[in-house]
Amino acid sequence: MVMVAACLGLVVVSAIGSQKTYGATNKKARTLPPLPVCAFGFSSKYAPSAGEAVPYTLTFSVCKSVNLTLREVRPTAVTKIEVLGDPQPTRMVRGGPVWVQHVSWRTYFTRDIRLTFANGLHTGDKVKQKFIFRAPGFRPDVEVVTQTVYNP
Repeated sequence: MVMVAACLGLVVVSAIGSQKTYGATNKKARTLPPLPVCAFGFSSKYAPSAGEAVPYTLTFSVCKSVNLTLREVRPTAVTKIEVLGDPQPTRMVRGGPVWVQHVSWRTYFTRDIRLTFANGLHTGDKVKQKFIFRAPGFRPDVEVVTQTVYNP
């Protein structure tokens, strides 16, 4: 009888200790810091036009060395995304490129891509291009670029 009570006592102490350490953790109280994206740019010499393939340059820099995942989300107004030159994407997700690599801080990264716009676009239509930066231990950073379509 004493042996069972001693074992039961150990189980209770062990359960209370683990509950106090892990079970009482409030996930909302533990927020992750934002991903330190220091610079971001997405530009082209040409305005987007319906049915045209337009080259763009994506540039970014991070302020801390991280294992970075960069994903470009393809909007419905873009029919195709091509990566020009290096580095080639690690994989393609729903038509958008994804790069996964270790990124050193204070390095200015450049990606050259070509977007092919849908034929049904009209002058004044807005196209939102979205880029998602992720790294372990940080909140994802979402950069959105809005472009206005111009048809001659």
